[in-house]
Amino acid sequence: MSTALSENFTSDDRRKTPRAKRLKMVACLNGETYMTEDWSMGGFLVENYDGRLTTGSLITVEGLGRTKTKLHLVNLPARVVRLGANTIAVSYLSLDAKAYDFLQQSMSDSGDMRTLV
Repeated sequence: MSTALSENFTSDDRRKTPRAKRLKMVACLNGETYMTEDWSMGGFLVENYDGRLTTGSLITVEGLGRTKTKLHLVNLPARVVRLGANTIAVSYLSLDAKAYDFLQQSMSDSGDMRTLV
């Protein structure tokens, strides 16, 4: 597998995985599809969230995609790591090979990331 690195990643950023700020995608959680942003290989941010999940909640990411009509079905265990006003941050607990390849290609295509071999 190749490694995705952010061109703007600095040692001051304490995140484990760099973010693709320009990448807008969708994720399906608990049967609902949400627009997401601030993607990384470790997770994403859901804005305009009005559900009942709380920090620490274990969830399953059921779908990932570039649009709501083109979801890739996945079964990824994840955890809500942060709550804000109508916002949740989701961190994957594991990624299967299909999800990893899809996310890596999407981040590379976004222009925020570059793929190194």
